[in-house]
Amino acid sequence: MIWVIVFGAIALGGLVMVVCFGVSLWRKSQALLDEVGGLLAQADQVLGLLDQVGAPGETGTGRSDRQSAAAGTEIHVATTDLSRRAAT
Repeated sequence: MIWVIVFGAIALGGLVMVVCFGVSLWRKSQALLDEVGGLLAQADQVLGLLDQVGAPGETGTGRSDRQSAAAGTEIHVATTDLSRRAAT
């Protein structure tokens, strides 16, 4: 009969540990989400400041103007073949 009490105590201790771990994980996740929210707010502020600054000679200062200007730009990348077959 004593083994029932021992296993019950072990199970109760395990349950307490799982609950404590869950609470700790919840608090850490809330802190992480708060930090991510602060980071996103700061990124939004930076983007707002960049919109206000604009580039020299730019007629508009909105993000859409920069994005439309960048959409028409093509980037050409030159590649060099460094394989042994190309060297011979």
